[in-house]
Amino acid sequence: MTKTLLRNALRANALFSTVCALGILTFTSELSVLFASFPAIALQSLAVGLVGFSIFLIAISRQKTVNIGMVKAITYMDWAWVAGSALLIAYAFDSLSLAAIDLIAGVALAVGACAYYQGKGLRQLQQQATPNLSASEQVG
Repeated sequence: MTKTLLRNALRANALFSTVCALGILTFTSELSVLFASFPAIALQSLAVGLVGFSIFLIAISRQKTVNIGMVKAITYMDWAWVAGSALLIAYAFDSLSLAAIDLIAGVALAVGACAYYQGKGLRQLQQQATPNLSASEQVG
């Protein structure tokens, strides 16, 4: 189970990002209205970015050796998305519909879950790689 949780969390993140991108591309006009006339081109650009992010996540998850620094960066980006979502809701609350707020919060919750499990997978991987200090102290 060394890398399984981490790889599955990265792949779940990729799947969720792809689903979000497809949703944005399918419902651009509706989302633009829902998000206080947010420009459609900005939403479409976000969708393209999410597709690129998904491809990147899949590539990272398929590597034979886990790139710890890269996975940490991805996890930090996910937590930044969650924080940015909270800030968006706080600062644009009056401009957003209740449905938009629910959508932002729901996406942030899913992204936060991915970040949590990526972090947990990283910690497991690092614990397995770290020698047991108490055992080495007893031997020495």
